[in-house]
This record gives sequence, C-alpha cells and structure tokens, in this order.
Amino acid sequence: MKKVFSFLIAYHLWFIACIAQGVWTQKADFAGGIRNIAVGFSIGTKGYIGIGDSASSNHKKDFWEYNPAMDSWTQKTDFGGGARIWAVGFSIGNKGYIGTGTGNSGIKKDFWEYNPITDAWTQKADFGGTPRYFAVGFSIGINGYIGTGRDTTGNYQTDFWEYDQSNNIWSQKSSFPGSARGPAVGFSIGNRGYIGTGNDAVVGPTKDFWEYDPANDTWTQKASLPSSRCAATGFTINNNGYIGTGVDSIGNGTNTFWKYDTLNNAWTQQSSFGGSARQFAVSFSIGAKGYIGTGGITKDFWEFDPSANGVNELESKISVSVYPNPTSGKFTLDCKSMNGEISVYTIEGEKLFSQEIQKEKTEINLNQQQNGIYFLQVSIPSGKIKSEKKITKKIIKE
Repeated sequence: MKKVFSFLIAYHLWFIACIAQGVWTQKADFAGGIRNIAVGFSIGTKGYIGIGDSASSNHKKDFWEYNPAMDSWTQKTDFGGGARIWAVGFSIGNKGYIGTGTGNSGIKKDFWEYNPITDAWTQKADFGGTPRYFAVGFSIGINGYIGTGRDTTGNYQTDFWEYDQSNNIWSQKSSFPGSARGPAVGFSIGNRGYIGTGNDAVVGPTKDFWEYDPANDTWTQKASLPSSRCAATGFTINNNGYIGTGVDSIGNGTNTFWKYDTLNNAWTQQSSFGGSARQFAVSFSIGAKGYIGTGGITKDFWEFDPSANGVNELESKISVSVYPNPTSGKFTLDCKSMNGEISVYTIEGEKLFSQEIQKEKTEINLNQQQNGIYFLQVSIPSGKIKSEKKITKKIIKE
C-alpha cells in the first residue's frame, strides 16, 4: 500500500507540473482583425504581425506593431512584397525580414527587409532556393536561415539556405536531414537553430526535432516532441524553446504546449495555450515573455509567462472551490460561472462523468468510487471564438 500511495503522489505531482507550468494572459486582440497564416517576429521591445488571410479569405498585406508595455497595436507601412500567405518571417538585429509564400500571382521567392526606425521596406536578394511556401525560418547571430517547405513542383523539400545580411547574399547549406516537410516549426536558441514537427507527405504530422550548428554546418537529431503535429508555432525564451498549437496526428486541432530544455535535451509539458485550439498561429518572444495569436479564424492574442506560478488568468477571475476536500464521497463544487461543464477523471485519466453547470453550487457524489485521487475539471467558455478555459482541482477521497 505504501508503494501505491507513493506512486499516486508522484503521479499527482507530475500531473500538476504538466498542467500548471507558466501562465497565459489574454492581451489586446490583433488590431488587423481575424487573421490566419500570417507572419510574426519581434525587434527589440516590440512585436510585429502582418500579411496572411482575412476572415473572407482575402490575402492581406497590412503590417502591425505590438507594444507590450501599452498592450496596444499600431498599424505600420504595408508589407513591400504585396499580399500573401504562408510566408517566412524573422528578425536579425534591429531589422525584420519576410520572404517566400504564395500571393495572387503565384508562389514567391522574393525577400524583404523592414526598418522599424524609418517604417520602410526594402527588397533584398531573392531567397536562394526555389520559390516556395510552408517553409521555416530563423536567425542566428547576424545570419538568417530558411529551409524545407513546398515548392512549385508540389513536393516538400529539405534544402536549407543561409542569408548573409552584411553582403545580401544567400548560400546553400547542409540539407535538413529529416524527411521533406512543411509547415514545420523553426527557431534559434543561442548559437544553434532548431527545426521540428511539420507534415510529412507520407506519414502526416511528425514529432522529430533537429539541431543545426552553423559553425560546422551540421545537423544533430535531438529528443522528439512527445506528440506529433503540423502547422504549430514556436518561440524561444532565454535558453528554452517552446512549441504549441497546430494539428495532431489524427487531424484534430490542439492547444497543448511544450518546453524544450537544451541542457537536458528534454521536453516538459506546459500550461496549455490560453486560447482555442488552432493551426497556423503566429508567435514571437519579447524579453522573458512569449506571445501567440491569430490562426484559424481568430484574432485573439495571448502572453505566456514561463516564470509565473499559480493559476491561470481565468481562475483568478472566476472563483472555483470544492469542499469538503478530502471527502468521504460527496463534495460540493462552488463555481460563480453559470456557463460551462464539469468533468471528473481518475488519476489514470479516465473520465467518470461530465455534466453542465446549472447552478452556483453543485453536489458531486463519488461514493461508488474507490478511495484515492481524482481530478475535477471545470471548462468555461471565454466568450471568444471557439475559446474555452479549463480549471483543474485535485479531489482526495478517503
């Protein structure tokens, strides 16, 4: 019995760690309206989102700056390359870059530089590979990188290219060693680049993850993401990478969110993305905070604080309590929201039952269940499109 109890406590601690790492806070909606398959990056203390598809499936060329200190958006000069979707964006130093993608005139390979000081776009040397979309990009030091994606042949690619900002030239590097794919996730941590997940034409969503060393022009396979996905998004904070949202291996949208620890080559599940499950969201980091927004048919925008402890924003606004706890069988859920659903799970994750919240206080009976640890989950719509928040409480029956 002692071993079983110890296992349950360890499992509980792991479960809580998985659902309570970091806090998501909803910020001002993206001011350009509902947007999908856009591009985002950060320069200094500001974030940028632009181009993509609108709710009416019209390609867009507008470009917006986000100020986290004011939680406000300001429209900037339209992207110089014209309206398009499925492009790549990253920043090098104090400049931003957007290239490739598809526009009204077909698949692109042009490449543009944005100067936030002059609020102006300048066309640079075309991307060195074939025109494409679904590619990934990131920067390491003073160089940018673009690779993978689908080109005009309709096939996914593995070629990988370096952009020399100083000389405005592209050079081909060692090809990405994983399977040809897109849309994957790419980001850099320190002096290394990373590409992972994405859609393989044969097997579908993938979960392998690779590190690129520009000094030696070599790739090394690292620990795979615990769950396959494509059309996800990612960013870095300090020495950690983060990947979340996207479409899973059976075609369902997901809002799960994972942290990659470079030191231990390990993934840890974080608090699920605060908005609804979605694909082709945009993300970037500013300082010690990460941001994800748009994607699917949404315009909401969220901030992630990996160092924050405690409950997410929703629980701080909506009072949820259970008593008595521990319980001999019956307990009361006190929830100020009158709109949502209650579910109870075993420690193994099996759902015992669920019901709609119909009153402020709901009595729940576990008399027919064995003594042990259970989890009560309260799911409450946030009022945003297809958005739902979940609050989890541990219940001990003894």
